[in-house]
Amino acid sequence: MLVAAASLPGLSACDRRITNSNIAVVNREFERGEKGSGGVTPKEVESVLGPPKSVTVKTLSLETQKKEVEIVRYYYEQDGQLLELHFLDNKLISRIPSLNPQQPAAGTKTPSQTP
Repeated sequence: MLVAAASLPGLSACDRRITNSNIAVVNREFERGEKGSGGVTPKEVESVLGPPKSVTVKTLSLETQKKEVEIVRYYYEQDGQLLELHFLDNKLISRIPSLNPQQPAAGTKTPSQTP
């Protein structure tokens, strides 16, 4: 079972920041699910990362089994970075990539560029 990230009083869900620490919590639970403990549900992901920016549902045809399955995609966007999570049978189906460190703004010098 996931442990929800503590929220600070007065912050709304739209103020919640996704961190690599939060992503690591979900990925640890995903790995435990692969070993037979059930998997990570969308609600469990939301308890750690907050609500997604958007959700899409798509039906995919499985040619080998002649049936269709429903895939749910959660999209999170923060600081110009997009995270896309895929769920099948109400379970996360892959690890979440870490966020990239922020790039300096155009024209900003990094410490290695200063004399």
